[in-house]
Amino acid sequence: MSDSTTTVQPLDRDNYPLRAPCLGCGHTRGRVIERNGQDTVRCLSCDRHCHNAPRTETGRAQRSVTTVHAAIKPKQRARIIMRDGARCIWCRNSESNLHVGHIISVEVGLQHGLSDQELNDDENLVVLCENCNLGQGTEPMPLRLAIAVLRARISWRDRTAATTPPSGGQP
Repeated sequence: MSDSTTTVQPLDRDNYPLRAPCLGCGHTRGRVIERNGQDTVRCLSCDRHCHNAPRTETGRAQRSVTTVHAAIKPKQRARIIMRDGARCIWCRNSESNLHVGHIISVEVGLQHGLSDQELNDDENLVVLCENCNLGQGTEPMPLRLAIAVLRARISWRDRTAATTPPSGGQP
C-alpha cells in the first residue's frame, strides 16, 4: 500500500544547496544562518556569503505585521499602558479599548530590516486609542509627534526620579 499524503522533509540548514556554485571556491553546498532576521546562505567550504534566501525558500515562517504584533506579550502591553498613563498619546482620550501601537510602523520597519525585537522594543511602543491606531495605518508616526512622545517620556522619568526616595537610607 502506498500513502497518498506527501511528507515535507525538514530543511537541512547545515547542508543547503546553493543557487549557483560559490564564487570563492566553486562548492555547491552551504549552510543557512540567520542575520538580523534574514536567512543568509554561506558556503560550507570557505564560509563566503553566497546569497540571502527568503523564508519561503528556507522553510521558515514568514514575518508579517500579524506575527510581529503577536510577539507583544500581555505583561509588556500592560507596562506600556501604565507608562503612558492609560491615555492615547495622540488625542489624550482615555478609553477602555486602548491599543499598543508602534512609532516606527511594523510594515516600514520590516522593509528596512528591523528585527521583531527592535520593532517591539518599549521605546518603539506607545498607547493609542483604537481610532488613532487604525487611522495611523501603516504609516510611521510623524516626526513632530515622535519628538513630543520623547519629551513626555523624559519629563516623566525626571518626575519619577524626583519623587522616588533614595534607597538604603532614612530621609
